[in-house]
Formats: sequence, C-alpha cells, structure tokens
Amino acid sequence: MKNEITKTEKKVIMAEVIFVIGIFAFLFFLTTPSQVYPLHGMTIIEPNFNIEIEYGEEVLISIDENFTNPVILKEDSEITLPPGVYYWKVTSGFRGSEVQSFIIKTHVGLDIKEREENYELQNSGNVDLNITKNKQGITSSMALEVGESEEVEKDDAEYEGRQS
Repeated sequence: MKNEITKTEKKVIMAEVIFVIGIFAFLFFLTTPSQVYPLHGMTIIEPNFNIEIEYGEEVLISIDENFTNPVILKEDSEITLPPGVYYWKVTSGFRGSEVQSFIIKTHVGLDIKEREENYELQNSGNVDLNITKNKQGITSSMALEVGESEEVEKDDAEYEGRQS
C-alpha cells in the first residue's frame, strides 16, 4: 500500500480548499458593516429617531466628511443632535461601511397638556423655544430648552412657541 495521493485526489482536495476559501470570502463580504436607516441624503424631522445598522459594532457621526471629531455610538447609546447635516458610517473591528449623510431639519414643537390644576408646556421640538403668553392683552415670556417642560397656571391665556 502506498500513502501517495493520486492526481484525482489532489484535484478534489484543491477544489475543497478553493470552496472553503470562497465561502469564507463570501461571508466576509456579506457581513460588511452597513447602514440601514437613515437612508443616504434623507431629511429627518422627528427629534427622536433610531439609527439602524447591520453587522456593526459602532456608529460614527460627524459634522464633516473626514470625521475629524466624531461622536462614537455603541449599542443602546442615545444622543440628541441639533438641526444640521451629518455624516455617518458603521464600523466593526477593522472594517467599515461607506460614508453616508442625513439632514436633521428644524422642528418647532410645543405640547400643552391639561392637568387637574394646571397646564404643562413641553418643548417637543429639536430647538430651544421662546414661549409667549398672552392673557387679556398682557404679554409675558419664558424659554424652554429641548425636552424641557414647565407647569403654568390653568387660565384662559394663549401660548405661542417660537424658535430661540
């Protein structure tokens, strides 16, 4: 008995090696980090939105395409971004996705919730608000930062919110 490998066996082994390398290469490129949401060039109005990715560990967000001072987000990170243009990419180890951009549009929002004894004014937008209260010709004002709320007297006043 000889322990030599025949030409046919060498071809089969070589085909198996090429097949396994091909599978690993396919999986490597298939699992490249990628962005799902927001889409490239998308304009976002909602102050609260989720970034969706595939096969990534970190999201880098920057105000410039070169990512000079990026914000790095990991799973379950939360951040409030002011209106503007942002560039982002996804990384996983030494691999990264292409750079894409999205725009956060200015959104002014003032919610007034009626309570038992008062009203609650809440800034539901993504910019700071100046709120004007007009009651029988007397005007007063207050400021609310993004996400902030204020309780006010329950009366027949009119409230108007404008971007600071």
